[in-house]
Amino acid sequence: MTRLTGRFAVFTAFLLTIGSPALAQDRSESGKPGPGNDRSLLSDVSDKEFSLRSRPLFDGTVLAGWEGNAYWFHTEGTAVVAGRLSERIPENQFLCTTETFGDFDLRMEVRMRGTDPNAGVQFRSRRPRSSDKIPANEVIGYQADMGNAWGRSVWGALYDESRRRKMLVEPDTPFEVQWSQTQPDSSTEEASGEPRDGCEPGESGVPESQWVPMRIVCKKDQIEIFLDGHRTIQYTETDPEIPRFGVIGLQIHSGPPAEAWYRNIRILSL
Repeated sequence: MTRLTGRFAVFTAFLLTIGSPALAQDRSESGKPGPGNDRSLLSDVSDKEFSLRSRPLFDGTVLAGWEGNAYWFHTEGTAVVAGRLSERIPENQFLCTTETFGDFDLRMEVRMRGTDPNAGVQFRSRRPRSSDKIPANEVIGYQADMGNAWGRSVWGALYDESRRRKMLVEPDTPFEVQWSQTQPDSSTEEASGEPRDGCEPGESGVPESQWVPMRIVCKKDQIEIFLDGHRTIQYTETDPEIPRFGVIGLQIHSGPPAEAWYRNIRILSL
């Protein structure tokens, strides 16, 4: 090994010193991400660029370009509402785009209503074929989870629906969501001044989450999920048989009466 001496040794040590933070940052970003990460490693699209270049998947009025069971999906204000608070949901239901997507930056706002609800956003997914031996109401593919499952929060986790049937990765730290109770004859305005979509008089005591910004970024083998600007998971698909494209779907999970709300749904192909 060559030993460095004199001024060259001092200069080399200085370079190593100023380079260390950057190297440490690179190492931390290449590891398993936590909820403190707020920058996508797959897309450098700014919020301004996204607002200019992205397109809506829902115009806030009609469900053109989507397919699913109309009994379990309707529009309310500018949102798509999945599920019902008036009755139990007997089986999973999905509202899916008729268009498929591969690499993309998908953003929307989501919220849940009901006791212990569960839902999620499907992507790179498809409806089952008869040969799959899966009920026609289901989909097969990735899901960015919302709500609770198995007695714990699964907000921001990545689930593999009707395929591997397991959580592929969950946040290191559960994502904190603010919940409130609707009140009878409450005002139609939220504290923020926004219209309180779908809060009907008489729906006393219905647990209701805050609106949560959700972002899903897919590029080749890589997947990121963000909630409220924080990256909850990063995942690399290693199975070459898993499709890297598919439909987008909005889910309400089977179980007690519940609703999942989705609004401002926009996508940008990468």
